[in-house]
Amino acid sequence: MSATAQRRAALAALAVCALLAAAGCRSGAFQPPPNATTSTGNAALPQQTQALATQVQDLNRRVAQLDLNNADLHRQLAQKAQQETAAQEQVALLQKELGSIAQRYKDSQLAQQQAQQKVTALEASTRFRGGASISANSSVKQSLAAVSIPGLDIRQDGELIRIEIPADKLFAASSPQIQSNGQRIMDEVAAAIARSYPRQRIVIEGHTDDSFAGNPAAAHALAGQQAQAVFSQLVERGRLPARQLSVLAMGDNHPLASNATPAGKAKNRRIEIVVYPDSL
Repeated sequence: MSATAQRRAALAALAVCALLAAAGCRSGAFQPPPNATTSTGNAALPQQTQALATQVQDLNRRVAQLDLNNADLHRQLAQKAQQETAAQEQVALLQKELGSIAQRYKDSQLAQQQAQQKVTALEASTRFRGGASISANSSVKQSLAAVSIPGLDIRQDGELIRIEIPADKLFAASSPQIQSNGQRIMDEVAAAIARSYPRQRIVIEGHTDDSFAGNPAAAHALAGQQAQAVFSQLVERGRLPARQLSVLAMGDNHPLASNATPAGKAKNRRIEIVVYPDSL
């Protein structure tokens, strides 16, 4: 039985009890003496019954109103539950989107770092941004310039010292194999570096002419192989510490002269030993 039906049954029972109580008062233990006048009591009974019926109707109306209020409350609770479920789903979706955004940001940061590393590596061949300075720069430059190596050009490039060696003096045409005359040149260069720049960072740049136009990968491959050959020569024969040296393949990206003439092409085919101002 529902709560509403129970309340209504209780009200009906209450009304019945009230009617029985009224009847018992006329014929039960509280019956007036024989000589007492009962017409007034008999006349008042219908009024009492009517009053009780009115109370029962009022209680029924109240119960009905309570039922309506209860149903409305249940509807509100159901709506709140739906709203809460929708809010939870929205929070879960936002958390998922936030996680995705965080991952994209992380990937973007990583890509930016990798790009910056590539840019730094490319710029390392032309300019060092560490803010250091070459100690006793002039005397060192004079000491290198005093080395007698035919065809060798040593020049100051901002904070850098560049030792330019024509590739034709070191290698056979389009080859990474150092010739005997090239070994002599590299021995003298190694001795000058060990004497004048024992603690400086050295980058070996490989450059080509435009013979590989349309195939930059081949130009960089040859430049890298020739620079690596010079690296090996300086470390194995020149006894320079490997940690002092690094290799950079420039290909045909930085010509010194026009490639329109044979002399210009020969000028562009070169190895540059670049001395940086920072110390190890």
